[in-house]
Amino acid sequence: MTDRAHAVADPVTPLTGSTILVVDDHRYVRDMLRALFEGQAFRVLEAVDGHEGLTLAQTQRPDCVLLDIRMPGMSGFEVLERLSEDPRTREIPVIMLTASDETLEGMERALSSGAVDYLAKPISPARVAIRVRGAIERRRLLREVQELRTNFTSMLVHDLRSPITVVSAYADLLAQGGGGPVTDRQRQLLGKVQESCGRMVRLIGEILDLSKLEAGKLNLERQRFDLAGLAAEVVERFGPSAHNKGIDLSIRRSPEPFDIVADPGRVDQVLMNLIGNALKFTRRGGTVAVDVAARGPEVELAVTDSGPGIAASEPPLLFERFSQTSAANATATPGSGLGLLICRHLVEAHGGRIWAASEIGKGSRFVVRLPGAER
Repeated sequence: MTDRAHAVADPVTPLTGSTILVVDDHRYVRDMLRALFEGQAFRVLEAVDGHEGLTLAQTQRPDCVLLDIRMPGMSGFEVLERLSEDPRTREIPVIMLTASDETLEGMERALSSGAVDYLAKPISPARVAIRVRGAIERRRLLREVQELRTNFTSMLVHDLRSPITVVSAYADLLAQGGGGPVTDRQRQLLGKVQESCGRMVRLIGEILDLSKLEAGKLNLERQRFDLAGLAAEVVERFGPSAHNKGIDLSIRRSPEPFDIVADPGRVDQVLMNLIGNALKFTRRGGTVAVDVAARGPEVELAVTDSGPGIAASEPPLLFERFSQTSAANATATPGSGLGLLICRHLVEAHGGRIWAASEIGKGSRFVVRLPGAER
């Protein structure tokens, strides 16, 4: 077995230093894969079942996971689903390992669930080495592409922001009479110019935030604070807007604090987006309620509105790039389609989750869950 491992040293050598997680209940498989990769300066982690594998994947962030399908307790398919749903492990390439009698349906299920490859047992050391190399190399190349895209976006955003700022400043100067007397009509038109400039600056900021989030480059200044207290501040901030629209905006919480460890500025950004959207799509006389409650080790914040609701097929698409619901397309003040995507990335960057539930004619409910601070 050791001789066969050394026979494939060349394909593995270029990726030395990478971490591989092997999740398999058969010791001989784990021993063979350890002998194959460890001799080439790879770091090899082992897990004997799905639960242990998930814990190692979440804490160690390996460069590739070799995952057995048939294991006692939690199957490989269940582990793969959990890995794909968790923002901490979503991008780790997973290669499924299975007995030779597995069906094509199993292969299709694995690949459609997020696996990058599929190998049948008995495992060929040369083949598994090549497949692992390919998976890690693809991930590295994707990171490089993301890095280039982020750098290009930052440069482009900076070049766009400067002239827009100048246009806005000149419009403000003209509106104040800096170029001579201004008629009411001219002041109205200049106001529209300033409004458009402001909208463009906000869009540029959103694009830059999204680029940094997707590249994992957004710095989070974490501190302990009461999520319910911050939510109450944001609700108060929106009070005048809700009053002007005739909307009943309220927050419901119990007296005790709901502490989390997070970046308060970024959590504030999420709350501003969710509550602002709820007010935007709720008609006069409607309601928007913010609820904060403990859910086991997590703190849940939910924003519920009495708006028009969303078609059953649309909630899964809300947190994707440039997506707009039918209700958003019909509004007089459409957004960029990036707000909820940024919310998703910000929540996931804090180890949390965000989702939506809605029904046409019955309003919408957006839920955020974040890890609670240790007591």
